Amino acid sequence: MTGGLRSGNLARDEGGALAKYMARIAGTDRIGALLWYETVMLLLANLPGALGIVLRGKLYRGLIRRCGKGVVFSRGIVLRCPKGLSAGDGTLIDEGVFFDIKSTEARVELGRRNQIMHGVHFETGYEGSVRLGDDCFVGAYTILNGQAGISIGDNALIAGHCHIIAGNHRFDDLSVPMNQQGFDSHGVVIEDDVWLGAGAKVLDNVRIGRGSIIAAGAVVTGDVEPFSIMGGVPARLIRKRGDLHDGQA
Repeated sequence: MTGGLRSGNLARDEGGALAKYMARIAGTDRIGALLWYETVMLLLANLPGALGIVLRGKLYRGLIRRCGKGVVFSRGIVLRCPKGLSAGDGTLIDEGVFFDIKSTEARVELGRRNQIMHGVHFETGYEGSVRLGDDCFVGAYTILNGQAGISIGDNALIAGHCHIIAGNHRFDDLSVPMNQQGFDSHGVVIEDDVWLGAGAKVLDNVRIGRGSIIAAGAVVTGDVEPFSIMGGVPARLIRKRGDLHDGQA
C-alpha cells in the first residue's frame, strides 16, 4: 500500500473563474495551450466513425503526457488535465470514459493492451494516482477513486460497476463538518491476475494478493492473501484457489 495521505480541504482556491477553469480542466496557465485544448476537444471529442478514431489518435497524442502506438480513443471521452494521462501501446479507451485528473500533480497511467470499457470513471484527487498494468480489463461504469493512490498489476479483470476507493474522510471532530476535516488515506494495491466480480467494492488501506477472486457484490475492507476467493459484506474467505470444495488438499 502507498503511504498515508493527510490532505486539507476538498477543493483548492485557484483564483478567478478563468484561472480555476484553466488549472482544473485544461491543466495549464497558458492561454495558447488552453485554446489548443479546447479546439481539439470541440472538433474531435464527439466525431463519430473511423475518421474520429484516426484524428483523435493523432491529435490526442499531443494533449496527453505519453501515448503509445495503436491507442484507440473512442468518442465522448472526457480529458481533464490531460498531461496527467499516459496510455501504453494497444490500449482501447471506449466511449464515455471520464479522466477526472484534478491537477498537474495527479496521474492516470495505463499500461499496454488494456481495455477500458464504456463509462469508466478515473478520479485522482489533487495529488493522487491510478496506475494500471498491462493486459487488464476494466468493465463498464467502474469507478476508480485514487486520491491516495491505486496500483493495479498486470492481467487484472475488473467487472462492471465496481468501485475502488483509495481515500477516507476524517470524522472524529463533531464540531467541524466532515468535508472540512481533511483526509486520512493510505491507498489500494491490487496485485497481478486479480478478478473483481460485478459490483465489487474495495475500500481504502487494502492490498489484494496475486491471483485472488472477489465475488460479485463483495465489499473488501481488509488485506486479502494471494489466491483467495472472497465473498460477502464484509468480504470473508470462501476458500483458496487450488483447494478442493471439501477443504482437502
